[in-house]
Amino acid sequence: GQFKAFIDRCTPWCNTHEPHATISGGKKGYAIALRTGPSMRECERIIETIEHFYGHLEIECCGGLGLCSIEFKEAVEARKGEITEFCERM
Repeated sequence: GQFKAFIDRCTPWCNTHEPHATISGGKKGYAIALRTGPSMRECERIIETIEHFYGHLEIECCGGLGLCSIEFKEAVEARKGEITEFCERM
């Protein structure tokens, strides 16, 4: 619900809304999806949705990271190298 409210509040800045406000150019963003389920395809769909949303705001998506099977914070520790590598590319 909170993410939906965030998206709705961004509508005036979307290039599909007329007239639309503009944000300063050159913005870059990253897409990160964390799931408890094992399917990477679901993470990819979430990342694609975020990238699509960025497109309407004219934000360049510079990368994405999907992490599956993350049910407890301890599961993140095993993926620390992957997360660190992703952050270093930012």
